[in-house]
Amino acid sequence: MIGQAVRESLHHIITKGTAFEEARELSNGKGIINLGCGPHRTFGAQIIAEAPEVLANIDIALDGMPRFIQLDIGSEPLPFADKQFGCAFASHILEHLDNWQFALHEACRVADWVVVVLPHPVNFGGWLHPGHKQHFSLKDVEKIVELYPNVEVYY
Repeated sequence: MIGQAVRESLHHIITKGTAFEEARELSNGKGIINLGCGPHRTFGAQIIAEAPEVLANIDIALDGMPRFIQLDIGSEPLPFADKQFGCAFASHILEHLDNWQFALHEACRVADWVVVVLPHPVNFGGWLHPGHKQHFSLKDVEKIVELYPNVEVYY
């Protein structure tokens, strides 16, 4: 059981790092908006929040992150102009929202590209997590990519 937890943690860290590297490339010098940055996240989240390309860190929980804005991305519009950012980065946040479609729409509005990281659809830990309000199947991920051509999804 511990081995499985370690494998899942490593997968999470590697996937998030790979996704953020893509966000850096896709931002094309316009900067990144980091959605769901959290103070309650992993050490890797702190590194991402402090990256020079990240121009805004957004989370519902009050935070000490640099360039932080407290906002509920599942119900409040982002206070930025259309296509102000090169990329929006949303790692392990959509599954926590009642209205993930609103958040994804807003991310697409304010950024040229959106990089989303979700729990792996076949990882039962994600399905059992008490804070997850949404569960994304492989079919759901395919539908997101089909509906939003400027969204890259990692899991």
